[in-house]
Amino acid sequence: MSLDKNSPLKQPTGVESKSSSTVVGGWSVAVGRALDSLGYNGNQLLQDAGVDLSQKRDTDIRFSSDHTRSLWALALVETGQEDIGLQVARYVCPTTFHALGFSLWASNSLLDALQRMVRFEVLLNDGCSLSLSQSGPDSLAFSMDIKESDHQPLVVAEGIDYFLGAIVKMFRDMSDQSFSPLSVKFSRIAPANPELWENYFQCPVSFGESSNTLELSAAQLNEQLPTGNSLLAEQNDKLVEDYLQRLQMADLTGQVRNTLIDLMPLGLTTLDAVATELNIVPRTLQYKLTQSGTTIQKLRDQIREELARKYLQHSRQNITQIAYSLGFSDPAHLNRAFKRWTGETPTAFRARHL
Repeated sequence: MSLDKNSPLKQPTGVESKSSSTVVGGWSVAVGRALDSLGYNGNQLLQDAGVDLSQKRDTDIRFSSDHTRSLWALALVETGQEDIGLQVARYVCPTTFHALGFSLWASNSLLDALQRMVRFEVLLNDGCSLSLSQSGPDSLAFSMDIKESDHQPLVVAEGIDYFLGAIVKMFRDMSDQSFSPLSVKFSRIAPANPELWENYFQCPVSFGESSNTLELSAAQLNEQLPTGNSLLAEQNDKLVEDYLQRLQMADLTGQVRNTLIDLMPLGLTTLDAVATELNIVPRTLQYKLTQSGTTIQKLRDQIREELARKYLQHSRQNITQIAYSLGFSDPAHLNRAFKRWTGETPTAFRARHL
């Protein structure tokens, strides 16, 4: 698997607020493929959840956690299977984990793979935190801590089932099909048929716990893997690091966009105003935006054009109100800019769409 280091990371789709998390596109696409294999229309469910199907084969795309939460809700209703997360987990493969999947498969031990997963946790889903700790003299605990936004978890119960189930499935493929945790803990309420979870993990499973945790044998984790290849793992680690660097740049661009939208009605659209709001030195912000292939002026124009079209089509504000809400000091400036963007005046555009 290769990534173009010179291409900008695709902006997460459907992200409308700073508090929204994102998930690597492969996760959602894998869910769609698995649903197809289970006899359901995966593409239709992805589309109903807000996923742009034209982007699903893009290895760099990230989807909003809003989409993934909707996808799980739709899948739960469509299938009627409370263990749908575990069923989907049976279909994961290395590419599900983006470039990290190949690093994991080339790890010298399962412990090495878990440490990589913790190190690169943001790649998969920035709505959770992963940790690995000693839980006993002969065991380790791999935990998934779910973040919240507006007191709502960014990863739903089915997503947690999917993630922990995917790890166990992958470890069975990498080592031995008899691999199983010592125990598994879930923070979710107990399902109607908990034996489905016990059958999948082949170990005791408890619910209503304070964490989502795989309790694992230290001896099993330290065994040398036949698929281990240090050189291959390190090469893919570099691809993951490059991806995360570009993700960080894209996240900054998203923060700048959100800040501009907040400041525009106040007439504050300059680099200095945005830098002050983000508590960044203006020169540093300018440099980072340049590294991301954009500038404050480009972002400002993009946002103004997007919002102007939206307001003219879907709001009752007059042209003067729209101009001021977009940070223009005079409605005439909006007229000139809009004609440059679309070839027609705001009034003509609104009349045509109405």
